[in-house]
Amino acid sequence: MPERDEYFLGYRHAEQERLQRQAQELEQEARWLLDQIGLPAGARAVEIGCGPRGCLDLLIERVGSTGEVVGVERSDEAVQLARTFIVENHLANVRVLHTDARQTGLPRGEFDLAIARLVLVNIPHPEEVVSEMAALVRPGGVVALHEVDWIANACDPPLPAWDRLNNLMIAFATQNGNNLHIGS
Repeated sequence: MPERDEYFLGYRHAEQERLQRQAQELEQEARWLLDQIGLPAGARAVEIGCGPRGCLDLLIERVGSTGEVVGVERSDEAVQLARTFIVENHLANVRVLHTDARQTGLPRGEFDLAIARLVLVNIPHPEEVVSEMAALVRPGGVVALHEVDWIANACDPPLPAWDRLNNLMIAFATQNGNNLHIGS
């Protein structure tokens, strides 16, 4: 039996384009988070669920030419788009692996930072991904998560289409064991 798709928005090309726009829209928040972490030049970072772009460019800005950034992504198309993004933006020391975030196959205890953005809210059993992230960082390393909390999810003025979409998202999350309030 084929594996059930756990990602509500799917992996169509239109979703990959939306994720690229989302990376741009969340860039300032990501920069702020990375500033708080203080990732030094020469560090090694892994981004879980990097999608077609994620924070790969922001991470390599910080670790520089002596550091390394590894992206982890399970979507075939997202991996190919991320690799194209790396080439088009001349990002050195950045690579993207096509693998599952729960079992990346990466060496344990060798990264200074494991980061994920809007991954845990979209998956069942997020503790498996967090456990993998914790195993990837060295002692004293950082696990950073940028997540959403749907508690403030509202549309004003009210819009019936928004309510339908919201109800579908909640039903999907409930059926798949996703926690829409994981951010809190």
